[in-house]
Amino acid sequence: MKVAGSFPAWPAAAWTERPGTAWEPQPESGTFAVTVAPEAALGAHLVRFTTPEGATALRRFVVGHLPEIEETEPNDKPAAATAVVEPVVVVNGVLGKGGDVDLYRVALAAGETLVAQADANRLLGTAADLTLDVADARHSLLARNLDAAGLDPRVVFTAPVAGEYFVRVYGFPETADATIGLAGGEAFVYRLTLSKRGFLVATLPSAVSLGADTQLAPLGWKLPTESQPLPVPAAALAPSATGARRSIAVALDGIGGGVSLPVVEMPVVVVPQAEGASAPPPVLFSGSLTAPKQRLAHRFTATKDVAYSLLVEGIAIGTAVDPVLALEDSEGKRLAITDDPAGSLSWKAPADGVYTAVVRDRRGQSGPAHGYRLTIRPDLPGVKVSCDVDRLSGEPGKPVELAITIGREHGFKESLDIVLVDPPPGVTAAAVQSPSEGDAAKKVTLVITAAEPFSGPVRVAVRIAEAADAAPLPVRFGPEQIESVWLGIKAP
Repeated sequence: MKVAGSFPAWPAAAWTERPGTAWEPQPESGTFAVTVAPEAALGAHLVRFTTPEGATALRRFVVGHLPEIEETEPNDKPAAATAVVEPVVVVNGVLGKGGDVDLYRVALAAGETLVAQADANRLLGTAADLTLDVADARHSLLARNLDAAGLDPRVVFTAPVAGEYFVRVYGFPETADATIGLAGGEAFVYRLTLSKRGFLVATLPSAVSLGADTQLAPLGWKLPTESQPLPVPAAALAPSATGARRSIAVALDGIGGGVSLPVVEMPVVVVPQAEGASAPPPVLFSGSLTAPKQRLAHRFTATKDVAYSLLVEGIAIGTAVDPVLALEDSEGKRLAITDDPAGSLSWKAPADGVYTAVVRDRRGQSGPAHGYRLTIRPDLPGVKVSCDVDRLSGEPGKPVELAITIGREHGFKESLDIVLVDPPPGVTAAAVQSPSEGDAAKKVTLVITAAEPFSGPVRVAVRIAEAADAAPLPVRFGPEQIESVWLGIKAP
């Protein structure tokens, strides 16, 4: 595997957030031989490259379940399009410069369906906003999609006649700027899945409850009937020893697509609910819109004067639902509604009783990809502790500062201690207290000192002051929100 960028010193080592991949540097700078263990978790693995000179930012390496190929350049003209002959394959590509367009040639029989999905922004964390087109041999545009899964596109195309068709990939910056034209660069990498066999886009339920055996029903196009249901034993939901975020990836052999499901510490209910049943929050509802203009109801119990947060997710988690969320009382009177793209509501119950959250698609659409999840939580006091950076550097004996942000929610007033967790030999930091009020209630600085050169991860935790029995909370670092910060102490 080739790592884009430059390495002032070589060879480099690789640190990963979870087990399953082994990285062996090769003689050529920036090149690794990567071995993926059979038991490696599917999905994105975070990797950081390190040398005595320092450490890189985190990058994502995807463990997949399908055959993989690389694009061949140049492929921006139909005559030079990369030919794809496999019925299902993942193409690793890059829009290497501004104005770059990548073309892929696929043969389809009359009535045959091709699902094409380009993963970049959501899966790989790139700054790309891609577009997918399908054109025929006369260059007539037949299908186009921009944002089926967040900023990543998906096209489901059925060939009207037998022949060769062209899948076209191009992109724009994630954040719009004054540039007029197509964007590109070495960071505009993507994974293009092309499948004529079927495509998995969601499951029911769309989350799994920690400690519970779960059966998953796959949702998508042309899925084999024998794939249902998919068992997920409770033992598979244990967190990684490295502190990797709790999620589980699901895929079907020989079928395109895949799903990453969060592991949650609350009940998960599949709708429609049993007749007359209601659920007390916190609860996660999971549903799928199977008929045009469908409205699905989710009944829950609420307590007078208690505030609740409701969040419905569709496009944001890779499905086709553009959700609208409404709240009704027991008589069907509307109490609140949101058409915000985030699909969130904050609401205080006017009385004890059973209420109904109603979910529909903004455009009234439905189909195999129209799964969603709705989370309802009481607004209980709590705290989230984070840091903007995920790596530090310094010299032996000289302190380095780590700014910690304390996010107190819904009246959380406890004093907190921020401490190192099992620090490496020679690495020290005095505990810092965040009181319930004042500037330090929102932000504190942890000062870390290393006596000798050191390069590696360091974990920081938050404990409620004077509550030794309380479980510590991790500090989340950087844009990936990992549970460790990389400390690089280099000899002067």
